[in-house]
Amino acid sequence: MLAFGRTPDGVGIGVRLDAGERTVLTEVVDQVLALLSDDPGGTAEPGHEGAASHPLDGLRMDGPVEAPTDPALHRLLPDASRDDAEVTAEFRRLTEGDLRATKTGNLSLLRGLLDDARPDLVIPVRDAPGVAAALTDLRLVVSQRIGIRTDADAEAVYTLATTGAAGRSDRVDVGAVDSDGSAARVFLATVYVVLSLLQESLVDLLLDDLPLDGTEGSSPSDVAE
Repeated sequence: MLAFGRTPDGVGIGVRLDAGERTVLTEVVDQVLALLSDDPGGTAEPGHEGAASHPLDGLRMDGPVEAPTDPALHRLLPDASRDDAEVTAEFRRLTEGDLRATKTGNLSLLRGLLDDARPDLVIPVRDAPGVAAALTDLRLVVSQRIGIRTDADAEAVYTLATTGAAGRSDRVDVGAVDSDGSAARVFLATVYVVLSLLQESLVDLLLDDLPLDGTEGSSPSDVAE
């Protein structure tokens, strides 16, 4: 099962990824970075560590900030209130820049670690919360695109991923997926399951009182398969 585990020296967390898994995860990260940049057709800068370069970094907007029209982006940047439009608008004006910057920073962190994964993705303990947040955001976007709204929907997606009825697509695309039996939908269901395994296993380690005094991750060769 694809899941994170502690490195033998206890100061890192790692998981073995094959070349295809690394490529797909990198592509998903890039697409969500582009979504957060409000430029879905643009190209994110791989492994760029500084969300500080984002034009919205740390800024409070002077005027109203419209809620995202893309449902997946709205999942990442939700409304503060369902009932009070004024509160929602003011909260978005004050916080959306910082929220985009934080999410962009976490995703860029994960992107850089994926670039270094040969073949193991190793996370220094200090970076684990940021990576867990990034994986959560990736999972939210994919779940929105594939139409998961209820526990029953999630169960159906897991079944679709494990049966693989329509085979495999050549690449991942977090755009809308409509056909229940399409190869693209089967593939995106598999991506969702992989993200779920990674995110849940990483969060479980953090909840299990993972030592927080480590500062560096171990070398990839130290990660148990």
